[in-house]
Amino acid sequence: MPNSVAAIEVQHLSVKFPIRGGVFGKVKDFFTAVDDVSFELPQGKILSIVGESGCGKTTLVKSLVGLVPMASGSYSLFGNKVKDGMAGTSRVSDLVQMVFQDPFSSLNPRQTVIEILTAPLCARGVAFDKAEKRARELLERVSLPAGSLQKFPHEFSGGQRQRLCIARSLMLSPKILLCDEVTSALDVSVQAQILHLLDDLRNDLGLSILFISHDMQVVRALSDNVLVMYFGKVVECGEADEVLSHPQNDYTKKLLDCVPVIRG
Repeated sequence: MPNSVAAIEVQHLSVKFPIRGGVFGKVKDFFTAVDDVSFELPQGKILSIVGESGCGKTTLVKSLVGLVPMASGSYSLFGNKVKDGMAGTSRVSDLVQMVFQDPFSSLNPRQTVIEILTAPLCARGVAFDKAEKRARELLERVSLPAGSLQKFPHEFSGGQRQRLCIARSLMLSPKILLCDEVTSALDVSVQAQILHLLDDLRNDLGLSILFISHDMQVVRALSDNVLVMYFGKVVECGEADEVLSHPQNDYTKKLLDCVPVIRG
């Protein structure tokens, strides 16, 4: 695929949720969570989506993998338009995988690591021994010992569980990772390890990463480009250095003003 083609190109995407009321719960109105959003994620780059809680960041990303239905708009993966109803299919999940905010709730507590990791490949007809080999390779890639395969999620720390989630997301060899606040539930020192891991994976595997965060310091350290959302709309978008050093929108300026500054 030519690098001139964007990994993800979103055009005028909107997501609406019904507001119900009355005895029979009829739809009275709609709440617009994502309003006419357009952007591009270049191949091999990290685009961070920032904004306060409730601004529509997670809803936007979930709509790209079919977890939330789009009300209107469209998007393409590497130049190929994703048709209506295809967002949650295996065709899309082979290219796009999501890493969620809470690693514990996104892992089945009744399954061992080997069951969790091999499930995506086995579901596609891959022999278990090949899936297990792939799982061992990815555990090593995310710096977890091979002995982790027979353990359950509760036996790991928060940072280790997030590494497991990243390993699971890579089982199908996707080209794009959607990372939803993947460091927000972790200690600061562990956050840095996960961020370094994501950056290494981007460089080594050529991944394109859509990174959701409200932590501007994390965004500054990791991102190539930044998109700022406010009440479901895009208010500013551009190269990370430009947006974070010379913000044009008042809301972006207020977000940056909230970043703690250590003064000697």
